[in-house]
Amino acid sequence: MEAVLRHFSVFFLLICLSYTVVADDVGMAGAHSSEGYSPIFGSGWVPEGTKMPKTWGLSITTMSMKQDSKLSGVTFRGRAGEYIKDLSFNRVEDDSQVSNIRLDAWVLPFMNVYLMAGYMEGKTLVDSTTVFDPTPNFPGGELSTSMTMYQKYHGINWGLGATLVYGKGPWVTTLDINASRAELNVVRSRVNAVMVTPRIGYTSRIGGFPVTWIAGVSYLWLDQRITVEQQLPGVSEPMVLELDVKADNPWSPTLGATIQFSNEFQGVLEAGFDGRQMLIGSLVYRFAL
Repeated sequence: MEAVLRHFSVFFLLICLSYTVVADDVGMAGAHSSEGYSPIFGSGWVPEGTKMPKTWGLSITTMSMKQDSKLSGVTFRGRAGEYIKDLSFNRVEDDSQVSNIRLDAWVLPFMNVYLMAGYMEGKTLVDSTTVFDPTPNFPGGELSTSMTMYQKYHGINWGLGATLVYGKGPWVTTLDINASRAELNVVRSRVNAVMVTPRIGYTSRIGGFPVTWIAGVSYLWLDQRITVEQQLPGVSEPMVLELDVKADNPWSPTLGATIQFSNEFQGVLEAGFDGRQMLIGSLVYRFAL
């Protein structure tokens, strides 16, 4: 978790530094929101005529993600590793789903911060070729086997994040950074992640509802440890491997849209493709205390 917090701290500092460039004429996204709402701090910095969203937000978010992965390390557990002569991995693929409840707040006119907690589940596919000797004390007993292993997992997921916003007229740019951790049910398995997503959007209207069309790119720093088990022919003890998994391609372009149903309700849909197939949907309820 220290690595996650270290990455998040660096990106959060970049957010704060970025504000010095745009603070003089900052305009907020959501120009269709009601007037009369203020951020928790810095309400005097809101330019005259700017319409702020309601300060607090509660949302339900679900994300489905599928990506090719690569291994940065493999650790054997137990005695089965003594039989292994050679081990190669042909393909590693991860498919996961995350559902979160998120609480956010406009703490400054240009910055929204949030906390999230939820549930993560998925499976890791590992296609490997193993050369082993079930009788290591006798010569000429080497065998080779190719296997595809599926390791399912689930666990509690939590994290925090921040979004920097700058807008003018119908245009808006955002920079979103979040860090998360999941403790999984599989022994010694966990997922740490930091995602950075810059976006640009343009607001129009469809049927009287404001719609912001969004394009961007996301970068995913992933530190995932998954435990898998493989039974080798002729070996009584299963081979247990701890795999350190990284994203094969951390970059993914994104497209999406945000629709404002009312001052209180907002819907978000976003898809990522190319390096990482990703689909995110959110329903947001905004309120003021």
